[in-house]
Amino acid sequence: MEHEPTMLTKDIHWQIEECAYVVRNVPYLKADYDGEEMLDLDVSIALTTLRDLMVENAIPHDVNYDEFADIEF
Repeated sequence: MEHEPTMLTKDIHWQIEECAYVVRNVPYLKADYDGEEMLDLDVSIALTTLRDLMVENAIPHDVNYDEFADIEF
């Protein structure tokens, strides 16, 4: 019997040189059978774009994913 993965959210942090960056409430799936965390492809693309915008100082270095979820990049 297969179990559906559980949808959760988490904060993703990283640091580039001296600057810290945070994207809050990022949705991810957690597989019930082994606990592996997986990001949807669209979420991964959005995170990459948000990271690039943060590095370019086009958006704040601490953002909520929900505010950008509906924006097409």
